[in-house]
Amino acid sequence: MNGLLIANEDRTSRDQIADKFKDTDYRINTVDSVVNALEGIIDKTIQVVLLSGTLDEQHIAKFVPLLKKCNRNLSIILISDEIPLDLLRIIRNEGIFYHALKPAANEGWEEIRQVVKCAFEKYHERQNTSPARLRNKLSLQGAKTLLTSLAMILVFAQHVMATDTDKIYNSGILVLLFVGFCALLIVVQLIPALLNLFGMTKETARTTSRKMQLKVTKNN
Repeated sequence: MNGLLIANEDRTSRDQIADKFKDTDYRINTVDSVVNALEGIIDKTIQVVLLSGTLDEQHIAKFVPLLKKCNRNLSIILISDEIPLDLLRIIRNEGIFYHALKPAANEGWEEIRQVVKCAFEKYHERQNTSPARLRNKLSLQGAKTLLTSLAMILVFAQHVMATDTDKIYNSGILVLLFVGFCALLIVVQLIPALLNLFGMTKETARTTSRKMQLKVTKNN
């Protein structure tokens, strides 16, 4: 399910913004500070963040890279009054998905709704083309090749076992070469799979460590 985080210091404003998305299937979280929702950003249950209200743009420019470190595919939408063009360029370079002026009427919120929808679509596109996902695809391809090789060996072995041993067979060297080639193919396919498994295990351990540090920080 798509997770949308609405961050605004004013509770009434948060509820009003959330009401604009009540007819969607988004899982909506409202908080007065993004810090209170870091766990959801880290474990990727939140994919789009909508920042609004009274914002310090200079602070946002420094804060966005931190959020991107928690989830590099996170889409961040900023709703604020007019800000200097140079500062807006800096914020966009840091990873803001979209900046919009605060809508003056209900018609203006339709644009925000479309932007949020587009943000989710872009998030899933980036997620599907992320290095981790590509490694998983390569692992699956390697597994398919491995299974195909094993099937070939089993079929060939069955054929050899069914051969009449009373007959003289002069192609022993060819059989050894074929079996050796299949064994080499299996080893070559296993090496990248093992490396990918090690990388995914390391990434999982790093994510778990981040969550534990975040919980310790909250408890303190």
